[in-house]
Amino acid sequence: MLPLFVFHTIRSIIQAKKAKGILHSSYISEGWITYWTLTVWESEQHMKEYRNKGSHRSAMKNSRRIADELEKVNYVGLDFPSWETAKKIVNERYGRQDVN
Repeated sequence: MLPLFVFHTIRSIIQAKKAKGILHSSYISEGWITYWTLTVWESEQHMKEYRNKGSHRSAMKNSRRIADELEKVNYVGLDFPSWETAKKIVNERYGRQDVN
């Protein structure tokens, strides 16, 4: 399922970079099976507009079929977290130990 996952990921990243209200969008991978995305928005409304349409919506409709685990966290703050902080927040929320 990796090719299908990558297809949806690339399309969603392109959509995010063009979305109204986007302040930051990046992604990283850990090997072949773990992928992280981090987006920062001007407002929750902007994030929801992105989430609910286009390539991202299509990806979410297919996500449970093509990925073993999906987690998300909404972070509110005056700045956006580093990758290290973002991973720590997700791991703590879902009760996982950070492998790095």
